[in-house]
Amino acid sequence: MLTPSTIKLLAVSSVFLLVVSIGLQARFGSVFRVFSDAQDRQKILGALAAMFVAVPLVAYLVVRMGVPGPTAGAVILALSIAPIAPILPRKQLKFGGDTDWVTAFQVTGTLLSLVLAPFYLGLLSRAFGLEMDALMSSMMTILGMTVFVPLLVGMGLRQATPELASRLVRPLGLAGTVILAGVALLILVGMWPALVAAASTPALPASLVVAISGVILGHLFVRGDVSDKVPSAEAAVSRHPGVALTVAGAALGETQPELLANLLLFVLVAAVVLAAYQFMVRSDAR
Repeated sequence: MLTPSTIKLLAVSSVFLLVVSIGLQARFGSVFRVFSDAQDRQKILGALAAMFVAVPLVAYLVVRMGVPGPTAGAVILALSIAPIAPILPRKQLKFGGDTDWVTAFQVTGTLLSLVLAPFYLGLLSRAFGLEMDALMSSMMTILGMTVFVPLLVGMGLRQATPELASRLVRPLGLAGTVILAGVALLILVGMWPALVAAASTPALPASLVVAISGVILGHLFVRGDVSDKVPSAEAAVSRHPGVALTVAGAALGETQPELLANLLLFVLVAAVVLAAYQFMVRSDAR
């Protein structure tokens, strides 16, 4: 039987492989050149405003009204200030996103989350009595293992050996996807009773409100074609679960099953909302 530490290792390894496969498709120069284009810069700024201003405000209002309860409230607040989920760029590329823009957005969003972290964590520390230095250290470790290091490895290989990088994209991405799917299934089976219990509480409608609002705000905050709006809408509700778990766990004093269930509930709700949004986008494009 797999232990929790083994499942965690497999999850981190799968994300590492997926992010490396994204980095293998990007070039350092092209990513930085995205910011020299006024339209691309405007799109990124709009998407980041939706992520780190609009969505946290909605989450705060929902929690402030006392709808979800303390555990779900801590999860929703933590997710609203967390950076982009590390596997999101791979989904965006499948949806037709530009590799350089998607990679630049991920790097910028992750860096900005670290810049804003002291402000947001300062608010949470006053509300929950948290130790901010320990939280910042944990955030840096998680983001280093799941975003920065694998992205730099992939981009470095692309720079050094483009042909090898092109051959590695598919197998690494496939391996990461298979491992992550297996881990997700194990977690879902193990957490099913707690997940059902969480879904029968106000945490479900609260998650729906935040997820739907996030998608709408992410869509509206970016000007241009629908293809420009989709990455922003996805990023608004697809946040780094490891960072959120660390922050929410610190707020509540422990990583309890109820916390994990509420985190999983939001992830599933966001996935359903995004699937409906993408279906509508595809239908309108026909």
